[in-house]
Amino acid sequence: MVTPLFFGLIGLLGGVYIWIGNRASKNLETSDDYFLMGRKLSFFSLALTLLATQLGGGSLLGAAQEAYQNGWLVLFYPLGACVGLLILGSGYGGKLRQLNISTVAEIFEKVYQSSFLRRAASSLSIISQFFVLVAQALAAKLFFTAVGIQDPLIFIGFWFVLVAYTIMGGFKAVVKTDILQALFIIGVLSIAFVMSTVSTPLATIEHTSFQLSSLSKIPWSTWFFMPLLFMLIEQDVGQRCFAAKNKRTIRFSAFIAGITLLFGSLIAIYFGIAAQSLGIQNADSGSILIESVQRLTSPFISTTFMVAIFTAIISTADSLLCSVSSNLSCDFFTSPKLSQAKKIKFSRLITLIIGIISLGLSFILDNIVSVLMLSYELSVSALFVPVIAALYLKNPNRLSAYLSIIFGLVGFVTFQFTDLFIPKELLTLAVSAGGYTIGQKIKQKTSESI
Repeated sequence: MVTPLFFGLIGLLGGVYIWIGNRASKNLETSDDYFLMGRKLSFFSLALTLLATQLGGGSLLGAAQEAYQNGWLVLFYPLGACVGLLILGSGYGGKLRQLNISTVAEIFEKVYQSSFLRRAASSLSIISQFFVLVAQALAAKLFFTAVGIQDPLIFIGFWFVLVAYTIMGGFKAVVKTDILQALFIIGVLSIAFVMSTVSTPLATIEHTSFQLSSLSKIPWSTWFFMPLLFMLIEQDVGQRCFAAKNKRTIRFSAFIAGITLLFGSLIAIYFGIAAQSLGIQNADSGSILIESVQRLTSPFISTTFMVAIFTAIISTADSLLCSVSSNLSCDFFTSPKLSQAKKIKFSRLITLIIGIISLGLSFILDNIVSVLMLSYELSVSALFVPVIAALYLKNPNRLSAYLSIIFGLVGFVTFQFTDLFIPKELLTLAVSAGGYTIGQKIKQKTSESI
């Protein structure tokens, strides 16, 4: 690693982020301005912020690590997120935008007419997103270890830079930094891949075959279904749909983001497989992705690549930080007695607290992918069915939503301790759907008896 270049680029980016946060903090008059940019998010900005949100520690560091161990089967992980973005662009995101709401949990109050359900759904969403945020902090800590920086104070310092610009500019600051990060990440990934194929031609790398018989060895259903389904109900993606100018903006932006995400993830997977084929060893507590890029490219490119990985982690983390804050502020602290200025101040305080707690937990937990998957699964198990029903059924009812959430949570807990032939994620969704159906039947019979 070229140390002066590394710290120079990191320092430059940190300064730019703080500058963006300060610029974005101006003319923030309402909660809509702070969390939704006044609902004026354009096509180009939306495409890049959707991409940056998903192109984080899991899709790069995590995917490369799993590819090193399991080969091309790890494609199931990024593919789920890519398909989720394509579904978002096929009309689902437009339905969210039409509701004119601020959080996904607000669907439960607007459609099911229940403020309690809204808060319950928001609580589950907060828990899920918070631990995905912790996973990004884990990835950031792993990153610094991988590049040989052992002093935790440096990691803590950069984490507070992330928290600082998010606090200052809210969603607008997140989107502006996402644009810069997405362009930088994709550009550096492409250059690193091309240079690696020059130094080590593809033909010299033994590619592992994609054998369906090996699926039983990996949690492929979790990798594929959880990111896909979670994307359709998670607040940070929903927040971008709510902030978009119109439905058409979402359609094209999501398609472009999905295709580009797959491209970036494939490069990370390639480096993981190349490392396994060439016998590159994973450093203690380090990253196989960084080890592989260092071996296959030049010091200048590998150093720039390290900075790109850091920005990828940051791009996901700031989005999650902002979305968790929006859930807490918009779903729980909605008193009409609070002025808009006080609401913005309170939202900033919440963001600070969340950032500090997630930082602390990053020193306790240690597995990126498992934390991500469990977080996805919790939210999907309880909320996916009632959210989809609210958007697509003609007469969704409150009892069905209650039962669906309860049944989903029971299934989530129960199937953690069972080993069945059918993927537990699909079983849990089936149980949740069963609860929703029972509620519909009860409501129908009650109506008929009246």
